[in-house]
Amino acid sequence: MLLTEYNEAETMELFKAEYLAEGMEKGMEKGMEKGMEKRLVEQICKKLAKKKSVAAIADELEESEARIELICKIAENYAPNYDVDAILQELSKEA
Repeated sequence: MLLTEYNEAETMELFKAEYLAEGMEKGMEKGMEKGMEKRLVEQICKKLAKKKSVAAIADELEESEARIELICKIAENYAPNYDVDAILQELSKEA
């Protein structure tokens, strides 16, 4: 007889719960990142519509000029209506 009892079904349920929690956490993080990126693109598009420069946008949003310039370059293709979802899709291809 073993010193400890082993219940395979119980152990598998514990593993499943741990993996599920870990997956949910990673999914939430990824969702938050996508949401923040979408908000940034929306703000940039609003500022582009007001004819602001890349440097001014970067300063106001406290982001690097290189990042803002990349987004602005992509957004130019969607002016003047700026389809945020299309911009995000193209931006994800660039990365």
